[in-house]
Amino acid sequence: MTRTYDVIKNKKGEGDEPLRLSEIENLKSEERGSYETPEARASQEEQEIDNAERLYTSCQNYMREVREKVKTNQPIELETAFNLIRQITESSSMAERVYQLTNTFYHGKDYYISNPVNTMVYTIKMGLHMGYTREKLTELALAAFLHDVGMFMIPENIIGKADSLTESELALIRRHSELGKNLLFKFKDEFPWLVRAVHEHQERESGQGYPRGIKGDDITEYAKIIGICDSYEAMTHNRPHRKAIMQFASVRELIETKNLLFPAKILRTFLEVFSLYPIGSYVKLNNNAIGLVIATNKDQPLKPIIKILFDGHGKKVTDEKIIDLKQNTVLNILDGVSEEELPS
Repeated sequence: MTRTYDVIKNKKGEGDEPLRLSEIENLKSEERGSYETPEARASQEEQEIDNAERLYTSCQNYMREVREKVKTNQPIELETAFNLIRQITESSSMAERVYQLTNTFYHGKDYYISNPVNTMVYTIKMGLHMGYTREKLTELALAAFLHDVGMFMIPENIIGKADSLTESELALIRRHSELGKNLLFKFKDEFPWLVRAVHEHQERESGQGYPRGIKGDDITEYAKIIGICDSYEAMTHNRPHRKAIMQFASVRELIETKNLLFPAKILRTFLEVFSLYPIGSYVKLNNNAIGLVIATNKDQPLKPIIKILFDGHGKKVTDEKIIDLKQNTVLNILDGVSEEELPS
């Protein structure tokens, strides 16, 4: 069996320890800070944004190539996927920049291309938070990248249907994890974890999932992480037969499943990484003011940092007003607010 370590390693010893990307970035920042001008830092930031956009686009293009190969019965190659994942995970800033693109960059134009890309990026964030080694992080990300590859074998008139799906159509879609396993079966000796995670990503903790209805420890952890990230991605982005719901509502919906769909460890990690009130979401406070979440408090995920946009009377706030709800004992969040609900 080929180890992922042997595929991705660049130097002796790499991959043996949990990633400490933030520490590397902090050292680089301290080293640069003594001589970099503000203009140089701004130029570097622009370059990083451009690189992230090119990388995200390359991920989409890879998935389009995979789709074409599946539809024309050509073999799928993994080298490109390994290389893209390496580029995303090579620094904490790049991983974060690519993550920011999942909600803003071409995410609604081709759902079955953007979904696996976004799901892969979400699993990277969770794997980093869980202290995964570089080898495990790469395995998880690759399985997430290809988790829905079986969808490409289902007719376009079904997966692209705007109306509600019939029972027979739903049954066909539920075959996609089996179809994905079959498509990747040639990798079972080299990368057995890949085939297993793709096969099990729709299984759920209490046995309500498919295709086999297995539960608990019988489901690989990779599949559980992919499952919750895929569910979140599907909720927060438009699909052909279902409109997206707000990030706040989608996270709350996942939390309310308790341990029925996902184990407590995975749910807790998910909430710590993505928060009930994700960055970029709008919220209404108990004084009726509306604000934008600009940062989260990991130790208190229900009390993020808010930039006030409208006061309690719906009047736009012109002066910058930032409130850290963790430090405020009077204000709290009443509900999430969609962009359409913002005062005109």
